[in-house]
Amino acid sequence: MESVALAIDPSILDDHEHDHDRAAEVADAAAADPDPASDAQQLPHVEALWRDPAELVIAENVRKTFDLTEHLDIVESITEFGVDIPIIAERQPDGSLHVTEGQLRTLIALDAKIKKVPVWVRDADPDLPDNERRIRTTLMQMNVNDRRVAMVEADRADGIALMLDLGASVTRVAKGLQRKRSQIKHAATIAASATARGLVDAGAYSLDQLAVIADYETLGDTDAVERLLRVPRSSFSYTANQIAADREETRARMEAAVFCAALGFGILTAEPDTSSLDSTLLPAELLETADAAPVSEELIRAQAHRWLVYLDVEENGQLVDVQTGELVDPDQVDWDTQGRSESQPGEGLRHADSVDYRDRWIPLYFLPADQVAESGLKLRPLAVDEEAGSDRAEALRLDALQAAAERESARLERRRVRELNKRGLAAKERRMEFLTRLLARRTPPAQAGQFVAESLARESDLLGSFHAPKAARDLLGVSGFTDELVSSIQSATASRAWVVVLAMVLGAFESRAGKDSWRYNDRGVQRYLKFLATVGQQLEFELVDVEQAAAGPIDYHDIDLDIDADPGLAGAVTAAAA
Repeated sequence: MESVALAIDPSILDDHEHDHDRAAEVADAAAADPDPASDAQQLPHVEALWRDPAELVIAENVRKTFDLTEHLDIVESITEFGVDIPIIAERQPDGSLHVTEGQLRTLIALDAKIKKVPVWVRDADPDLPDNERRIRTTLMQMNVNDRRVAMVEADRADGIALMLDLGASVTRVAKGLQRKRSQIKHAATIAASATARGLVDAGAYSLDQLAVIADYETLGDTDAVERLLRVPRSSFSYTANQIAADREETRARMEAAVFCAALGFGILTAEPDTSSLDSTLLPAELLETADAAPVSEELIRAQAHRWLVYLDVEENGQLVDVQTGELVDPDQVDWDTQGRSESQPGEGLRHADSVDYRDRWIPLYFLPADQVAESGLKLRPLAVDEEAGSDRAEALRLDALQAAAERESARLERRRVRELNKRGLAAKERRMEFLTRLLARRTPPAQAGQFVAESLARESDLLGSFHAPKAARDLLGVSGFTDELVSSIQSATASRAWVVVLAMVLGAFESRAGKDSWRYNDRGVQRYLKFLATVGQQLEFELVDVEQAAAGPIDYHDIDLDIDADPGLAGAVTAAAA
């Protein structure tokens, strides 16, 4: 018999197979997702019950990898309030209740010895094949876990603010949400700020940083908000400290200016530039009376309405009683008692801890040029004399220019010292935050051994410096005296003990790294700052301008006082430390 070959178009077979697959998909969909609105669909019988969690059976669950100790916030919430979200269970033909959703809630309730939990129960379909039941349960469990919509932090902040507005205490809200009191306060502050609230879910700022932004926005200080939003996260705390110092100085200056304003003086918020011979404001030292006498403060006060005053600050310019604020003569203090509360001062002297150095506000007086004639004063001969001979007039003009330039140079130098000291203090506060974070680790950074060895080799008495032990204890969070530090060392692991050694060396250097280190050439402090620049690369820490000046790569005269600190040269510092 001759064989016959049948020519069949493959596409016909493909279409047939596709039709079969589509039919199977439709059938599966109908079985898995019946239409609840269909008259033919019988809704399952359900009950809302309260049950002892010990009566529930943990059935097969798609979630198998978990550790209750990693979910302490949920544990604390259920321990405090019980189970709020009902557990879903199926009643089996034998009457047992098998948990299909809420496994973690059930286990936590059992661990917390909660007597009753809410359970949403429906009867298992006895006609449903076991494999189909397991498929449906697994689909439900995965969808429930995957499709949860987490609350955004902005909404959480709003909720916290609402509860506080309704009269709930910070303690109650913190306990109820298993959060620290500081976090609750920050969240309420953030909720009141449109800028901070808009940034909270981006993750670019911590809650502490957002709270700072929110505080300034609430105060209407848009300049502070803009400055904080411009700087990188690694410089945020430094800039925040610097702004706080600026605002504190402004408040102190305004408080000191109240007395001057009460006398009738106009108040200047910035020291004027008087370097030009055509300046509209003349400093008092350029003026004299009709009989060529210097202009006294009494004479100025007598015509206060004509004068303007700027209050300059002399840092630590006066010694005062810490209790009363009264001025104290330094010769009346027994300075050997400083830091020693148990020591008795010498006869007729007072304890050094009873006094403190504070800033002194110095009034600088300026007379508008158009008020000179009416004031009865005149310019000192240092100014140009039109009636003098040409040689004499030129000499006077040059002298006047030089004097004006020297005044301006002195003004700029005062400002530079004042501003860089403020930056130095802000940088020190930020450094302390970083050091505390660095020394909380269980193991020292890889570069620590070489740094410590070299530091001790170069300065054998480094750890004996006056403030070093206390600085180390502060950095490690150890209260009390040396005995407490020794006790913590005795209970530490070998790696942690090396962290303590590092803390003592860092504390020694930090105790001598003052706010004005930018103007000195301390080789030890330079090594210290370069070490911090190196280890800080992975910990969001870079040296700012005053620290770079102290470390050596830049000259403090080159720091621009009118822009925010730039950590851009930190790479140069790190390279120099390598």
